Amino acid sequence: MSTYSDMVIVGGSVAATRAAEAARRHAPSLTVTVVSAESHLPYERPPLSKLPLGEPVDLDELTYPAALRLQEEGVKFALDTRADGLDIGAKQVSTNRGTIGYGALVIATGCEPILPPMLEGLPDVYVLRSYEDAVALRRAVAEPGRSVAVIGAGFIGGEFAATLVKEGHEVTLVDLAAKPLGRFGDAVADAYERLHLGNGVDLELGTGAVGTVGASGSRSLELADGTLIPADVIVVGVGVRPSVAWLDGSGLTIENGIVCDETLRAGDGSVFAAGDAVRWPNPRYGETMRIEHWTTAAEQGRIAGINAANSLLGGELKSCAPVPYFWSDQHGVRIQYAGHRTGAEQVVEHHDQDGSLYLYRCGDEAVAVLAFEMRPVFVRLRAALRNGLFWEQACEIAGLGEPDRVASR
Repeated sequence: MSTYSDMVIVGGSVAATRAAEAARRHAPSLTVTVVSAESHLPYERPPLSKLPLGEPVDLDELTYPAALRLQEEGVKFALDTRADGLDIGAKQVSTNRGTIGYGALVIATGCEPILPPMLEGLPDVYVLRSYEDAVALRRAVAEPGRSVAVIGAGFIGGEFAATLVKEGHEVTLVDLAAKPLGRFGDAVADAYERLHLGNGVDLELGTGAVGTVGASGSRSLELADGTLIPADVIVVGVGVRPSVAWLDGSGLTIENGIVCDETLRAGDGSVFAAGDAVRWPNPRYGETMRIEHWTTAAEQGRIAGINAANSLLGGELKSCAPVPYFWSDQHGVRIQYAGHRTGAEQVVEHHDQDGSLYLYRCGDEAVAVLAFEMRPVFVRLRAALRNGLFWEQACEIAGLGEPDRVASR
């Protein structure tokens, strides 16, 4: 079966939803089809690792209201439809249900979780990427006494460890890195460790998992140094890879993601991309980057949707220049970050009864901020970063006193 749509959006994520929403608003006369391998309308993924275990994962509550509205407005959602090839010359996407021709295309297939080969096929081993993953994982930990090993001390792993320990489980966070969140500096990594240890999560850092010992009910995760960790259930959060295998032979440039220009255009003038799988030169920083965070995916989706519509209508293409931002809720503490750093910046700390703030200084500018709580101050700093933030102004917003007297490390 072959069909046609003025705009085809491949993916069932926030990027796909925002692309369809922007295209519909910008060019309501165009027909839009969203192709998704999932059987559900697009839904919020961040809450999957944050919801209390005692609460059901209600898909209706997670479904984006925008997706429901778009469906009512005539946007077609081709669900249970997996893209398996792209012919740029013919302007066709091949799927398990036939081909779909397009005038403009937005690729928003995101990333897929990495599962170490040593854990493949084992019972009670889970990743957390989809609604089905969340339901299966909650079923596995429904029995309070089951021990859990979480491999990967990043934000997804940390969030689920916080949820599990609150419900009374014995939880160990394992990470090959000696400093979790070390890319934000040792001070942040130390604070992150203290947060988990202070709330009952065990940490095994600086050594990797090599396999499992024992059977269901008495299983342990074996680490490279010989340590055995109770692991009736294993949650894997070691990272993701771009979901781009279906683009093999398409002619698009694939190098750690889909390579795009600053307007998110990939390949010819009618193919755009958005979301976690995109590598593009962010003109705000003059650097090529690939960002795996919800807010960037949403902004890229909006811009890709507008630009795809404009490629058909002859309009001007917009550049994509966001300030990276993410948040994570763990043990009742909100961790937020905004900006972009290379690792060479000075890190200035500020601690008070409202939380902890870490400002990243490069010369006369503040280029990034990370906060444990400190929500009102963080909101103001994040807003200021969008227009460029002088160090003196950042110190004033943060209440750090005289800029030249602020100690850094």
